[in-house]
Amino acid sequence: MNNRRKFIISSLSGLAIAVLPKLTYASSNPDVVVIGAGAAGLAATSELIKNGKKVICLEASNRIGGRAYTDNEIFGEPYDLGALWLENGDTNPFKIYGEKNSKFNLYKERIEEMYAVYNGDKRTSQEDELWNLYDNTEAAIAKTRKDIAPIKVVPNQDQRWFDTVHTIIGPWQMGKDFSDFSCKDFNFDYEMPVSAPWHCKEGYGTLVLDMYKSVPVKLNTKVTEIDWGGAGVKVTTNNGVINAKKCIVTVSTGVLSSGQIIFKPKLNPEKEESFNKISMGHYNRITFKFKKLFKKKPKDYYLYYKIDSQNASSPEGFCTTIHPSDTKLCMCDPGGKFAFELAKSGEQESLNFALNELKKIFGNKIEKDLIKSHSVDWSNNPLFLGSWAAAEPGAFKYREILRNSVGDRIYFAGEATAKDWGTVAGAQNSGVLVANKIINI
Repeated sequence: MNNRRKFIISSLSGLAIAVLPKLTYASSNPDVVVIGAGAAGLAATSELIKNGKKVICLEASNRIGGRAYTDNEIFGEPYDLGALWLENGDTNPFKIYGEKNSKFNLYKERIEEMYAVYNGDKRTSQEDELWNLYDNTEAAIAKTRKDIAPIKVVPNQDQRWFDTVHTIIGPWQMGKDFSDFSCKDFNFDYEMPVSAPWHCKEGYGTLVLDMYKSVPVKLNTKVTEIDWGGAGVKVTTNNGVINAKKCIVTVSTGVLSSGQIIFKPKLNPEKEESFNKISMGHYNRITFKFKKLFKKKPKDYYLYYKIDSQNASSPEGFCTTIHPSDTKLCMCDPGGKFAFELAKSGEQESLNFALNELKKIFGNKIEKDLIKSHSVDWSNNPLFLGSWAAAEPGAFKYREILRNSVGDRIYFAGEATAKDWGTVAGAQNSGVLVANKIINI
């Protein structure tokens, strides 16, 4: 039905953290400082160490994994607060790793009918109307090779299912509304074959953590300045200063554009502008666990409903995944500017909104059936400031500018720089590619 570019966001909310062994860090004049211990930073560090480089990886939070994080305490079962789908399973390095380890249970997403569509409290007979509108809307964006916003080309914006289609294609797939990303970015051809997503019952975050459990990382170490005015780089952190030959920056464009890391001397204006133009979208997660409500539903079941926000610039609704990765959870995921504003209103408002939307479909009785709920605000988390990056209208060229190194000393990796952007596997691959550039110099 659609090739979801699913989010690689995760929570930094101080929940259950895996305890890593104490390791010896190459902190005395290392060859490379890697900033950020998400998939890109972990992959780059691992690759550099394998090739005999002295490396120190710095992470501002108290855990590794970045935007891939599985919690087992909140609901008493694996709960991916961030990355969930193992996109392009045939080539996904984490899926390949998981299949080689018997401790993980992975499976390919089923291809038979796996969704339900509601208008009010009933399965709707208007389903064909929805999917015809979806197909026409996606086709209009797909055939537009111009670097313009989809809102300028999508048809039938006055139709009653438009807000639902807008939500699926925009906020759910892209993390942005139709006015906030580029058609060219949407149509960007990945440099690998597209294949079906897979799922990991133990959680995507658990998979990432296990794959890189031996990589040394200095936690709770936030970088505030990178001085590249000399022969190498001088990286200032809350725990001191590190001098190195080169550094790899893997933090989000949200962090880079916020000025949390100061570059001395300043980067050229075009490079700085790339942080703003390949900007972070918004995609938050509101999760419920019910006793009986979805008991008979199969795993990885998608629920869509008629969103009645009257052709809003940012639809006021969400897409829902029932029993993701064979859990007993119900994930309601709003996106775009609406998700950002909803998150700003607070956790309780987010939970109330999502539960009330479900009540419109299933009735007020579901509140008594509720076991537990939880919401995650990626938008205002200072270590991400959004979900994942997408090019703004007219800004597609800045993807390549973002990838470019600075003075052969500062390199950039992460999902925003990846060819398979917006995915954990893409972030991982970007880390490996940048590490090999440094190795081969």
